[in-house]
Amino acid sequence: MKSFFSKIGSISLAFFVLVSTMSFTIDAHYCGNILVDKAILSKAQTCEMHQHMPSEKESSCCDNEVETIEGQDILQFSKAEFDLDIPLEFTVFSLIYFCDLDVFEKQIDEFQFYNPPQHSLDLQLLNQVFLI
Repeated sequence: MKSFFSKIGSISLAFFVLVSTMSFTIDAHYCGNILVDKAILSKAQTCEMHQHMPSEKESSCCDNEVETIEGQDILQFSKAEFDLDIPLEFTVFSLIYFCDLDVFEKQIDEFQFYNPPQHSLDLQLLNQVFLI
């Protein structure tokens, strides 16, 4: 259960980093004070009145607004560093005092975990198949 929540947390954090570094635009087309169309990552459709007008003439009633949302360009990786000022004498003393030196002197019996092979059955006698 703990690994499931850990995986979900990792995926959500990776998704959060991906979304925070992504840039996108929101395009909106207004005809007068009325919002006609709003589009994300594409150009907004214009109103019918604006489509029938020649491209040389600019209509004063229609307006396009483009809003760009910038993501982070530079991610800063920080590394946690700390320094413990432990005297050398204390570390050597703790190593000698708490370390059990008999662990290194013991020899492991190699045959303790050995399982002998199973006795093979004579298949010719069991199936009564003989060479003549």
